[in-house]
Amino acid sequence: MSDASADGAAEVRTEVPSEARAGARTEGRSDTGPAARPDGGPSGAAGGAGGGSTAAPPVQASTVFRLGVLGAIATERFAAAVEPHGLKPKQVGLMIVLSEGLAASQLDVARVMGVAPSLVVGFADHLEGLGAIRRTRDPADRRRQLLTLTDHGRELLDTCSLIAGGLDAEFAAGLSGQEHAVLAGLLGRLAADRGLPTG
Repeated sequence: MSDASADGAAEVRTEVPSEARAGARTEGRSDTGPAARPDGGPSGAAGGAGGGSTAAPPVQASTVFRLGVLGAIATERFAAAVEPHGLKPKQVGLMIVLSEGLAASQLDVARVMGVAPSLVVGFADHLEGLGAIRRTRDPADRRRQLLTLTDHGRELLDTCSLIAGGLDAEFAAGLSGQEHAVLAGLLGRLAADRGLPTG
């Protein structure tokens, strides 16, 4: 039912032990500082007092990991919501590419979507069967198949927009209206930077 499923991420704690030592004194001599390493630097954990590199945040705090896990959850919910309409998320993505005028030929659609051309052929077959798109031969090159949205395809896309809006409200229920708007704006910038349609 879903193109993606969410993988549970186990919480891992990363602790950096402190190696600060009091100036312990032994009989006949005293420690005046940490022992030297072969490379000339002091021994002990990185990022000790006085500067140095800091420990990296745990992977579960990284943007890419969080977006990946949240994206998988969101995709699963969206897939479940559009399935009754005979659609899958990537098929909706193909209709978005056509509606935005980003591509028309099957090969160009595959490039924009970042998928194999054979997958686009399968998506187009399904959408044509639903009456959502129309295939025509390119008059300038009979080897090229051009895809266009039908009126029914636009209606389906409008339905998907309503579904996505409802899921947005559910997904961001813990955020204020202003926080949700900021999040949407930042995600839009990240998407635009990578050439994705942003509406």
